[in-house]
Amino acid sequence: MPQTDVSPTKSNYMEIQERLERAQEGYDLLEQKRQILVIQLMNRVEAAKRVKKEVDRAMEEALAALNEAALSSGSQHLEAQSSGVTGNHRLRIQTHSVMGISVPSISCEQGEMGLEYSILDGHCAVDEVMRKFRQALEAIAELAEVENAVFRLAREVKKTQRRVQALEKTFIPRYKETLTRISDALEEREREQLVIMKKVRDRREAARQSTEQDDHGGD
Repeated sequence: MPQTDVSPTKSNYMEIQERLERAQEGYDLLEQKRQILVIQLMNRVEAAKRVKKEVDRAMEEALAALNEAALSSGSQHLEAQSSGVTGNHRLRIQTHSVMGISVPSISCEQGEMGLEYSILDGHCAVDEVMRKFRQALEAIAELAEVENAVFRLAREVKKTQRRVQALEKTFIPRYKETLTRISDALEEREREQLVIMKKVRDRREAARQSTEQDDHGGD
């Protein structure tokens, strides 16, 4: 918190003035950062909505294909085939910076879709199930990326907003209030000094005139 109970001196006035200027510069920079972060956040929120619809659609298509395969091959037969499927999938996570915030880039690297079961046991509906779920997996990875970015950006926006409000509502007003108090005290002190100097000057003038009158009276 800014110190407000400082002595009303010119050096303290200059020091508080410098702090106020730094606080105002910090406020301007943080407000610019906050605005950019909000834009970035809103863009990713819209992207998250779009990708969420893609995930819902992909999962709906994948489940529909699964139901179709179950009807064609039978649930037990389909379960037996699925137990032998081994997918070589990996998530690659990299990061990049957005206004100093580390934001992930997530991609799903899937192995080649080969022959996972016997040709005699296979069915085209099963291939369609695998293809649909692979597509859904890519959409899910993209959704994880944008939702993670939304979370991190929202957290940074909230943090930056608190700092902006602290400067705007607390630090800057108190620095200004302290400067006003010091300025008023210095002006009051200056007026008192002027009054004292005037009184001293008047007394000197009165003493000089009295001395001159005494000299003239002696003549």
